[in-house]
Amino acid sequence: MSDLFSAYCELISSPAQLTRCQEATSVSELLCVIKHLWQQTALSDDQLIAELAQLNQQVISGDNIQLAGHWLPYRYHAKSRSIHWCLPAGHATEPFQDETISRYRQTVLVNQFITPKTALSSLDIQAQAVQSITPAGFIFHLSRCGSTLLSGCLSELETTSVFSESPVLTEILLDQTLNETGQQQYLQHLINLQASVFPARPKIVIKWNAWDIFRWKSIRAIYPQVPVIFLVRNPVEILASHQRSAGRHMSGDPSLADYHPVFAQWNDASNLLDKQLQVLDCLLSTMYSACSSQSTFLIDYQQLNVHTMVRVFDFLRIKWEQLVFLKIQERMQFHSKNPSQLFLPDTEKKQSLFARQTQENIKAHLAVTYTRLLAIANNSRGIVINV
Repeated sequence: MSDLFSAYCELISSPAQLTRCQEATSVSELLCVIKHLWQQTALSDDQLIAELAQLNQQVISGDNIQLAGHWLPYRYHAKSRSIHWCLPAGHATEPFQDETISRYRQTVLVNQFITPKTALSSLDIQAQAVQSITPAGFIFHLSRCGSTLLSGCLSELETTSVFSESPVLTEILLDQTLNETGQQQYLQHLINLQASVFPARPKIVIKWNAWDIFRWKSIRAIYPQVPVIFLVRNPVEILASHQRSAGRHMSGDPSLADYHPVFAQWNDASNLLDKQLQVLDCLLSTMYSACSSQSTFLIDYQQLNVHTMVRVFDFLRIKWEQLVFLKIQERMQFHSKNPSQLFLPDTEKKQSLFARQTQENIKAHLAVTYTRLLAIANNSRGIVINV
């Protein structure tokens, strides 16, 4: 272990020292600040960079440091049971949290040289320093059904922080060496710790990955009163979208093999579309079962417009002003995943991708459950209970 380990721990734990580092506007200035803080002015820049690289590899126990409130936990590595942290730079404006993390790591100079890792078990200690929060809402979706548009509109609200498909949350759920109680405990800690670095935006909305619906009961047991948005879409259109660019859960990713039985025999599928159809069937069925829970609101892709967005804000009890209404009207004119591109409706294009026989096969397998979900969505308020 480096002789500078104690100084490293003190730096990442000290808001004052971190502020001094963040005031640096160049690499040479940052390294100079660190040398003075550590009283190591005799080190060359290359020597200090080498020391930092070594220190960044250490998995630190929680009693040595205090990262809560200024560092953001963003990644979990199951093999080493370690949590990775970075300094944030403003709330999320990107479609997905991994893109936000990339921005933080590229634009915050400190993140390019100091990348602490802590033991997973240290979350118990770190979380004691922050307030336990109840999220303003959850978003569960079937993938390719408008959830990115919805989360993007929510991010326009001044009091809202959106964690869109947070990698660290899904990585905890994917670690099958953790029991359910452990997963629930760490999910709560991570949500609290992520929320703590955005105190000016206390309304936390979490958009889960599509496959996270398979852990619905476990997540709901932690947060039984959190309002939930469910998003659905015509199965033909969802599957058409995955033909152009298959999502992780629709491509045979081996990391999902132990997550749900539908992913376990992916290699046995002779036809990719057949396997994707099975996955979507399980997602639809699981979501339909989850709709019986209290405080839920189901929306179909075709219902997504500015007025539905306002209903969502009200459902989540998030205040909004007329100016936000205008901003959202403008935002909805652009592609949710590529904001520089104008949005062009593609329902007909997706419907026509498959041959008629293939469409009929998809409908034969999925139409019953989707029709039941659509009936809920077409209700005047969807399902909205006890809010």
